[in-house]
Order: sequence, then structure tokens, then C-alpha cells
Amino acid sequence: MKSLYIVRHGQSLANTGAESMPDKTIPLTALGIEQATTLCANWQALLPKPSTIYCSQMLRAQQTAQIFCEHHQIEAQALPLLNEFGCLGFTTVKGLKGEARGKLAQQYWVSADLNYRDTEDSDSFADFVERVDGFIDTAASYEHHSVFFGHGIWLGLLAWRLLGIDIQDNTDMRRFRQFQTAMPMYNTVVYRLDISDDGVMQLQAVRIN
Repeated sequence: MKSLYIVRHGQSLANTGAESMPDKTIPLTALGIEQATTLCANWQALLPKPSTIYCSQMLRAQQTAQIFCEHHQIEAQALPLLNEFGCLGFTTVKGLKGEARGKLAQQYWVSADLNYRDTEDSDSFADFVERVDGFIDTAASYEHHSVFFGHGIWLGLLAWRLLGIDIQDNTDMRRFRQFQTAMPMYNTVVYRLDISDDGVMQLQAVRIN
């Protein structure tokens, strides 16, 4: 049996409804840093020491990971497979704050086109599925007790795909969205992915704060 831990980043500036920034440059807020620091402290008492630390290429995930890295003297490795789903490009949301940005995101999920790409710096949903599936395909190769710092919707799609549910059309996309928004997904939530010796994977939330 192998166990991997996947952590959503601390509160980011985007989570507060602030004006849009390029996705990779969105930082943690002061509260987000505090959340990550608290998580690291609680982790010591309840969960095993990380063997390896990975993070997405987004600053908010890197900053959350960095607190663990400094404590455990481990250098984080950037893993593009963990990257956030960017359904809207920066040129589309530039100058917008949370409410206006949220309306555009709602429109995206209403149309729910698997292959639609908003701009060159955004993803299609098919791209995103391929990224999460790539992680699933390689999960067994990661060291026992590796910790991965990433994003909420990424965790949602991981859970959906581990259930064996395919995504073929816009109806499937909308069903996934309903499932994902119902999952516990607060900032710094922790999920454990257990992988049996014969490759069966099970994901469950871990409460440590």
C-alpha cells in the first residue's frame, strides 16, 4: 500500500474577489500564508513527514508548498500535471473582479464545450482531463508519503475520474461541475490517495485542523 497526500493551496488573492491577474502569478493572501503555516504545524502531529514535495506551476501552490519545504528542508519539484484549470484566458478577464469574473465562468459551464479554448493561454476541458489522467497514470510511481500542492477543481476531477466516470459531452461536463462544487474544498483541504499493491486507488478527505 502506498499513500500520497494532495493539498489545495491556501487562500489566494483571487479567492477574495480581487482584480484578475495572470493565473500563474496569483499570490497567497496574508490569511493564506497563515492557513499554510497552521496546516504545516498540525501536520507534524497527525500525518507522516513528506518524503517528496511537488507543486503546480502556480505561485499560490508554490507559496503553500514553500512553508512545508522550509520546515522539512525539502526542495519542491514543479509538476505541470498539477496545474490549475484555466477555462478563461487573462485577456478575457483582465480588469475584472470576482463577481464579473464569476459570471463569465458560469457562462462557460452552461455551454460546457469539451474542446473550447478561450485564448492561447487557457485550457480546453479536454486538455484538463488529459492532465489529471496523466497524474492517475503515473501516481503509482511516486514515493510513498509524497505531498502534492495544487488546486480545488483539479482534486474534484481526480475524484471524478477515479470513480471511472467518462466525460464525453457537455452533459457530462455539467454533471462533473455539480459533483465538484459539492466536494469539501476549503483552502488547505487535504486528501489522501491510497494505492493498493494491485493498483486500486481510493481518495478520501483527511481532517487535520
